[in-house]
Amino acid sequence: MSRLPSLPPIPDKHFFKIGEVADLVGVRTTVLRFWESEFTQIRPTKTPNGHRVYARADVELLRRIRVLVHDRGYTIAGARSLLQQGEAAVTAVLDAAPLEVAQERNAAEARLVTVTQDNTTLTAQLAQLEKRLRDATDEAFFWRRRAMAEEKRLRDLVSRLEPLVGAMKLSTKSRRELETD
Repeated sequence: MSRLPSLPPIPDKHFFKIGEVADLVGVRTTVLRFWESEFTQIRPTKTPNGHRVYARADVELLRRIRVLVHDRGYTIAGARSLLQQGEAAVTAVLDAAPLEVAQERNAAEARLVTVTQDNTTLTAQLAQLEKRLRDATDEAFFWRRRAMAEEKRLRDLVSRLEPLVGAMKLSTKSRRELETD
């Protein structure tokens, strides 16, 4: 078998219970049951009580799937496709230099950190902009109310001045009439 991460050695027996397989593969039993539904190659037999019993070949295949999905970053569909291409394709991927894979993973993690930091920065900037918008909206509301109050005050003044202006016009007209007489 090709390079695998440090997993416990497979004991020298032919059949394994699901808990043993989970320990040997390094995943939870729920993951094993999910993989059964995704990979047609994995078909454990069931005891009369309904317990799953895996053959040694199943354990080896599950370990390959674990490496492809968990360590090499394949999706379930990608791992399924690779397994359908045959043992040579799987071996080529598993024998690929782990350093290259680790470097790619490190680069991806660094990009994730950068994106997370950018997201945090943008979230903070968005919060500041939202606060400024609220403040500006509050200030605009204040000035709009003030302008409406001033407009009302001016209307009141105009309504009070109109009779005075009318009286002044009459007074001016009366003075002219007096002067002409």
